[in-house]
Parts: sequence; C-alpha cells; structure tokens
Amino acid sequence: MSGICRIGRRALLAAPLLLLAARPGLSASRTVGRVARLVGRVTIIAANGATTEARPGTPVHEGDRVATGPDGRVEILADNGSTLAIGEGTTVRLSRLLSPHRVGGGHGLLDLVEGILRIGLPRAWDRFEVTTGTAIASVRSTDWVIEAKPDDTAVFVVDGRVQVVNRGQTGGVLLYPGFGTDVRPDSPPTTPKRWGQARVDSALARTRLP
Repeated sequence: MSGICRIGRRALLAAPLLLLAARPGLSASRTVGRVARLVGRVTIIAANGATTEARPGTPVHEGDRVATGPDGRVEILADNGSTLAIGEGTTVRLSRLLSPHRVGGGHGLLDLVEGILRIGLPRAWDRFEVTTGTAIASVRSTDWVIEAKPDDTAVFVVDGRVQVVNRGQTGGVLLYPGFGTDVRPDSPPTTPKRWGQARVDSALARTRLP
C-alpha cells in the first residue's frame, strides 16, 4: 500500500464540524485517566487554575492542562487503556476525552500548545483529534507522534493511519506507518515521506519513559 494519500475536499470541510462539536452535559471535572509514570517535574493545571504537582496515581480530568518542565516526562493512562506519553517542555490541554466503551465509540480532543506527544489508541475511537497552531490531526486507533513548534507541526505514524490537514484546510494528507509530514503556517501539509531512522529514533526517545 502506498504511503501517500491525498484527502478530498469533502473530508476537509467535514473536519471543523467534528472538531468544534460539543457534547452537552460533559463536566470539566470528569476524571479521564491517571498518571502512570513520570520523571522530572510535571504540573497539572485545572480549569479553575488550581495546580497540582503530578505523582503516580494522580487523577487527570477533562479540561486540565498538563505541563512538563525541561526535564519532565509523563505517561497518562486512560480508563480504556489508551496512553498519552508527554515529552519534555510540553503543554497540552485535555479539552475533551470521552473514551470508547461497550456501547459506543469515544470522542477525544487535545490542544497541543507546544512540545511533543506520543499517543497510543488500542481501541477505535469515533473521533480523536489533536490541534496545534498550524494543523489538525485525526485518527481512530493508532500509535503516532505529533510535535508542535511555533512555525511547524510534525506528525509521524508508528502504526495505523493518521489524517492531517492544515488549520486553513487548504490541503490534507493520509499517513501510513513509517511516514510523516510537516505543516507550516498558511501552508498545506508536505507530501508524506518516509522518515529517516535518526529522526524516528529522536522522536521516540523524547517520548519514552523508563
């Protein structure tokens, strides 16, 4: 199977509707997972501004922001077995996390302000999206890495498939395992290409916990 697939305009137009859809009745205080492992300093900032220094077992709630220091990394385990590995110098908001369950699929939305994440989704979600300043990446079930910088978003797929569009929705790509793309301001995603081993190793190492 080819590693490159351009996305049609209909799919691009549908993305913001799914991205912005609200689910009535969800509370920002709902527990969505717990800290499984961490190293260094990791802070959890609640929607009301209260801060907590993370420890193994610390609960994480919908609406929380998780911020890691320059030496901090943390793995969050959701109640359905999905994992979020947050690298050093990263800030991410858990805007919406309704995990898949026996009677339906889940809906997830993360806002990656800066830094790097590795996301493992063992069960299919109806929709799981990560937004950055330049891109929207969406999946159902996969293992992938996304990094946000002020002038670039990089996405790489370890396993599964990831759809990536730019914030202006002028272009999109579908990534397969071993392929990545970069999304710069006011530009569509670059043509997917197979990442070199050095770049892959660097991205995975920065999201790995002991």
